Amino acid sequence: MERIIEIIKEIKPGVAVDETTRLLDDKVLDSLAIVSLVAELSDEFDVDITARDIVPDNFATVTAIKAMIDRLEDED
Repeated sequence: MERIIEIIKEIKPGVAVDETTRLLDDKVLDSLAIVSLVAELSDEFDVDITARDIVPDNFATVTAIKAMIDRLEDED
């Protein structure tokens, strides 16, 4: 989970993020940041994040992102 937080901080420098930060509700992530985040997560965790995965529930918190990555890793 720490690596996900690091990636978010690289994309959005200066933001305070932890496992429970509401990334969408608190406007930490916008559409451009999500596109960048998807690319970084795909590379970092070697998962294929498709359009069907890019839904608000999967990007609501770092915990939700981690759950999505875990699910995608299990599908491989």
